[in-house]
Amino acid sequence: MPRRSAPEAAMPAPPSSSAVIVAAGSSSRMGGKVRKPFLTLRGRPILSWTLERIAQVPGLRQIVVVTRPEDLARARRAAARARLPKHLALAFAAGGARRQDSVFNGLRATAPDAEVVLIHDAARPFPPVAAMSAAVAAAARQGAAILAIPVRDTVKRQRAGDGEPLIAETVSRAGLWQAQTPQVFRRALILELFGKLAPTAPDVEVTDDAAVCERFAQPVVLIAASLTNLKITRPEDLPVAEALLKRGLA
Repeated sequence: MPRRSAPEAAMPAPPSSSAVIVAAGSSSRMGGKVRKPFLTLRGRPILSWTLERIAQVPGLRQIVVVTRPEDLARARRAAARARLPKHLALAFAAGGARRQDSVFNGLRATAPDAEVVLIHDAARPFPPVAAMSAAVAAAARQGAAILAIPVRDTVKRQRAGDGEPLIAETVSRAGLWQAQTPQVFRRALILELFGKLAPTAPDVEVTDDAAVCERFAQPVVLIAASLTNLKITRPEDLPVAEALLKRGLA
């Protein structure tokens, strides 16, 4: 008689997670009166696309959208355009004076029982699901992980001084990565570190959330992502995003 194979070991369930979507920036580089998350991409707000992609992360139970009070109604309408699963809770938090203030507000609105949190730019509508899942697993294991891509172009450092910018030197690309989002953390850890940042360094401004970990010597895992995880920052980025959608690359 044929031997029956042993049952395969069950895959561990993904950690329960919440996501903080930061949509409270000034969008100064884009220009115009409409802020980036609410510009349209194929007839839908960018925020709608972003929410729909983040919702695909296994184990995600909640999304907190951080937005300016004057944009709250617009953010709610954008969320209504996203195809979100019914089990997913949706909340909103007010933005702060700086990005790190907005993120901290969002973190404090996340569910207390979430093991990890993903912090993501609203203007990045196409984060790769496999890389996000890997970052969640790494953050649950190590405490922190971010999506990033190795630097491919030659990097130049500008010479100090006023006037026309001049090259001071070529910087080695070895070991250099370009940070993306989402950046993923154990919830208790990142709340603790953000809580330390304000009283210990009130004037320090961080441009991404992993920098808070770096400041307090918390290791952060790098997860290789994709160039398609672009941040829509300038007007020329919109047709690139449209092309990615049209070709099925996003």
